[in-house]
Amino acid sequence: MYINSKIDQIVIDNDRLHITYKSGTKNDILISDLKDIFITVNKINPLYEFAIIMSSIIIALFAFFHLQANLILIISSLLIILTIVKTNNYKRYGIKINLKNGISIIKRIPLKSKNDTIDFVNEVKKKVYNSKIEKSNIL
Repeated sequence: MYINSKIDQIVIDNDRLHITYKSGTKNDILISDLKDIFITVNKINPLYEFAIIMSSIIIALFAFFHLQANLILIISSLLIILTIVKTNNYKRYGIKINLKNGISIIKRIPLKSKNDTIDFVNEVKKKVYNSKIEKSNIL
C-alpha cells in the first residue's frame, strides 16, 4: 500500500518520525516500525522517451520534405527536439519510507535539497541502527 498524499515535512525526533501533510494532518511513526528508508531516482520510462523523440523526428522530417520548409522551420524543429530530450533526461528525486506493516510513504524532493535529504536519511538510518542495538542489549 502506498501513501502518496502531499507531504509537507518529515522531521525526526528521538524515537519518532513526525510527518506533516499539506492538508494539516500529522502522523507519527515509531523508529522501530521502519523497515527501510532510501532515496529514489524517478526517470521517465524509456519506451515513452523513445516515442517522444521519434514523433519529434518524424514531425521535423515531414516539415523538411513535404512542406518545402525553409531554414527557420528546420532550426525551430530541431530546437523543439533538443528541448524535449533535455526535459526527458531530468531526474526527479524522492524519499521512500517502508514500514514493517507493508505501507510505503513517498515524498518528492527537489534537486536543490537532495544533499540535505541524504543527511536526513543517514540520520534516520543511524537512529534505526541504534534502536536495534538497544533492543539487543536489553535482551
